[in-house]
Amino acid sequence: MSLNVLIGEEKINKKIEELALNITDYYKEMTDEIVGVCVLKGSVNFFSDLVKRIKLNVRYNFIQVSSYTGEVTTGSVKVKSWLDEPLENKHVLIVEDIVDTGNTLKYIVKYFQRQNPLSLEITSLLMKTVHNHEVNVKFPGFEIGNIFVVGYGLDYDEKYRNLPYIGYIN
Repeated sequence: MSLNVLIGEEKINKKIEELALNITDYYKEMTDEIVGVCVLKGSVNFFSDLVKRIKLNVRYNFIQVSSYTGEVTTGSVKVKSWLDEPLENKHVLIVEDIVDTGNTLKYIVKYFQRQNPLSLEITSLLMKTVHNHEVNVKFPGFEIGNIFVVGYGLDYDEKYRNLPYIGYIN
């Protein structure tokens, strides 16, 4: 099995700088503090690199949900761990690694909206263009086609997460 680079480390870092600037600009008139919610495990590298560059106070929160087994979506969302603080009257930014079908994000958004945050926005490093996600990703990263990607937090059966780039398997 061989890996090919789809998006290199330098290009990822440049996009994260751009997203952090856009996020800071968007929130700075509303607040000086946001709750950044990292969707584990795939978003951990993106989240870590992104929040360091946002020029606001970012409260960290983590959830672990999944709808994949290997490279196939199961069609149902499995919650492994959830929020440890209420979101009411807070500005919330969901940090996702990839939006494919949008099912996982729709599940998360629906649940978070019930907690009445002041605002609820999404950033995702990757957006698959093959599906109509029906999810408003305010701060999108890269658009990709219907390709299975690994690296920079994304995995294939828990492998390849530690790659500094986003690649695909031949």
